[in-house]
Amino acid sequence: MNKKRIGLRRKIIGIICILVAVMSFILICISYKAFYNTYINFYYDKALGIVKMLANEIDGDKIVQYVDTGSTDEAYDALLSRFNNVKANTSGLSYLYLMVPYEDHFVYVIDAYTDQDDMDNISAFGSVFEYRETEYTYLLPDVKAKSASTQVVYGEDVGFGRSISVWAPVFDRNGEVAAMVEGDYVLTRVEREINSYVLKIFFFIVVALVVITAIMVRVIDTGVASPIIALTKYIDSYEKGSLTLEPVTFKDNNEIKWLSDSFNNMIGRIELYITDIKTITAERERIGAELNVATKIQADMLPGIFPAFPDRKEFDIYASMNPAKEVGGDFYDFFMVDNSHLAIVMADVSGKGVPAALFMVIGKTLIKDHTKPGRNLGEVFTEVNNLLCKSNSEGMFITAFEGVLDLVTGEFCFVNAGHEIPFLCKKGKTYEPYKIKAGFVLAGLEDIQYQCGSMQLEIGDKIFQYTDGVTEAANEGNELYGMERLKNVLCKNAALPPIKLLPEIKADLDAFVGEAPQFDDITMLCLEYKAKMEC
Repeated sequence: MNKKRIGLRRKIIGIICILVAVMSFILICISYKAFYNTYINFYYDKALGIVKMLANEIDGDKIVQYVDTGSTDEAYDALLSRFNNVKANTSGLSYLYLMVPYEDHFVYVIDAYTDQDDMDNISAFGSVFEYRETEYTYLLPDVKAKSASTQVVYGEDVGFGRSISVWAPVFDRNGEVAAMVEGDYVLTRVEREINSYVLKIFFFIVVALVVITAIMVRVIDTGVASPIIALTKYIDSYEKGSLTLEPVTFKDNNEIKWLSDSFNNMIGRIELYITDIKTITAERERIGAELNVATKIQADMLPGIFPAFPDRKEFDIYASMNPAKEVGGDFYDFFMVDNSHLAIVMADVSGKGVPAALFMVIGKTLIKDHTKPGRNLGEVFTEVNNLLCKSNSEGMFITAFEGVLDLVTGEFCFVNAGHEIPFLCKKGKTYEPYKIKAGFVLAGLEDIQYQCGSMQLEIGDKIFQYTDGVTEAANEGNELYGMERLKNVLCKNAALPPIKLLPEIKADLDAFVGEAPQFDDITMLCLEYKAKMEC
């Protein structure tokens, strides 16, 4: 926890420092740009004023005469002296000259100089120079427009550094441009002044932001970090099971106080929840234990030891039941009615869980108790139905199928109360659904008369019965397993004995369902008639 607390402070300070650095950089950039533009405009206007002043003092016709004749006079010497004085008295002015522009070159008339200038770099009267790209781009358009400089033009001079160039036209008597006065202003000193000023602003901003940062860190640490740390210690104490600290309270009515109040209220509610959970858990454990016992009891009620009748060679039988919940509503049964008659029962109670399991016990017991030697199975279901209806306040019902096999003759009598039809496999053939008329469900309506049917089984014939949990099992795509798949797997394994057939069906069913949950009990039974009983 200490690492997290330190990390919180560091993150806050780090974020503020980053914000300060970003803000400082942005402010410095903006300040530098603003001051630089201001200074450049100032010196641009100053230089432009100088060249315009000189241009107004010059006789354009005289300049044309000087160039045409290639000779000068006293007026020229006075003009040169004027240019030299202006250059000497203007700080930062590196070049000041008068020239006559042509289409692709210009001719020097005057190139002002001072005592500090290198005379080797001074252009003589009449010197011809070709235009550079700068003159083509900026100077010639202004000459043709008969105007002074219309924008700031930057240039690089090897001796002086970065500079700006300005010019102004000299007109003859006809109003045509006779010459141009140009001045180049060195920016080295200007940029030095700008940098010095911006540096002062930078230090002022940094100091101001550092002070603000310190104040913000103090406020955040006192108003946010420290209260959160106090709340964390309080919660840690509670989490460790020894609430030794007093609840955290704050005087300021702000978000931190609301958070603290919420924590204190939450802890109070947690105490109540824990008490309730302990009670509920104990109750669930008790119910779970009882359900485990109920599951064991239900499993014990169904025949589960195989082979079921190891001393009987006339038949082979196997059954299984997989409940959807702890206890199920499906049930199967098989028992000897007498020494020569075997009864099988397959049933499905409406609903699931404990109520269905209890109703299953009643139905299973009544069916077995009323199945007697020589008694018609239709009468058995009729009587069982009436008894179930009398004790059925919850409106439950049972679909059931019961059959009795005469081990001597092979006659198989049966009765169906709304249950699935069985599959019959004749010896050497495949399973086919045995279509029989289904009567009404048990416990649905009193005084229903159920009819008994019969079929003749031969040695090697098999009967497969099941509940709807098999055919109505659904996969993750809500596709049902269905009768067709059940028939296919039965036919594929028709030669297997009952004890091997049911696991094959269950494996195919599991592969089809996949990860989808089981919603209904899955119950199956298979009976094989293997030999006739001697009289």
